[in-house]
Amino acid sequence: MKFKAGDQVILTTDKGKSWLIKLQLGENFSCHLGSISHDNIIGKCPGDSWTTPKGTKIFFFYPTLNDFLFKLTRRTQIVYPKDIGAMLCYGDIRSGMTVLESGVGSGALTMFLLNAVGTSGMLVSVETRKEFVELALNNVKKFFDPIPKQWNLVVGNIENIAFNYCFDRVVLDLPEPWKAVPNVSKIIKPGGIIVSLSPQITQLQWTARELKKHGFRFLQIFEILKRDWHIDDRRSRPADRMIAHTGFLLFGRKVNLPSD
Repeated sequence: MKFKAGDQVILTTDKGKSWLIKLQLGENFSCHLGSISHDNIIGKCPGDSWTTPKGTKIFFFYPTLNDFLFKLTRRTQIVYPKDIGAMLCYGDIRSGMTVLESGVGSGALTMFLLNAVGTSGMLVSVETRKEFVELALNNVKKFFDPIPKQWNLVVGNIENIAFNYCFDRVVLDLPEPWKAVPNVSKIIKPGGIIVSLSPQITQLQWTARELKKHGFRFLQIFEILKRDWHIDDRRSRPADRMIAHTGFLLFGRKVNLPSD
């Protein structure tokens, strides 16, 4: 599929430097390597390239969600791809499911959840702060355009919000997730999975304690560290820097406990 005016395009060098642009007739893209007219990108195909005046090749692609994640407008720390991957995998979040998310922040995790549930599922996102609601709406619209029909964004407090149906999965990215557990335990299906992300282990200690009180078992708590490697024809070595601690992940299943 060839690029056309209005498309979002990621421009990237072999060394990984990248820029996200929206193609517009008559506009120019400029960087320290040189400049190119958008008109010269329109009509090209993903994987095509342009050689700058300095001899550097810049390749053109449609942006992946991972590309977009680090380019979106944000006012909060984003959820890193390494954590998102684990949340989708260990949380078993897939097409056709009904998922509840709180809070929304800049909408980074929201976009991956929308992709996971697909058009046959539903994502309900609950956020207390109106400024973050607007920010998430704008970011989701920039990537999907138009906003997916399976998304329902609600301004409210997850600690007391009520629904007339239950969810397959619940995803929490909150400062005090344990306070949401009593209400969440009422609106998640038996056998459903809760996922919680927190920067501090004490937050998950309190959350785990509350989950056990409200019928959640089989808890898993861990963190993921990502280290890149440099490989060429002569040698292999780890990168000097790595993405280490970004958050602790907690997963638990809702069970039916016998009444006393």
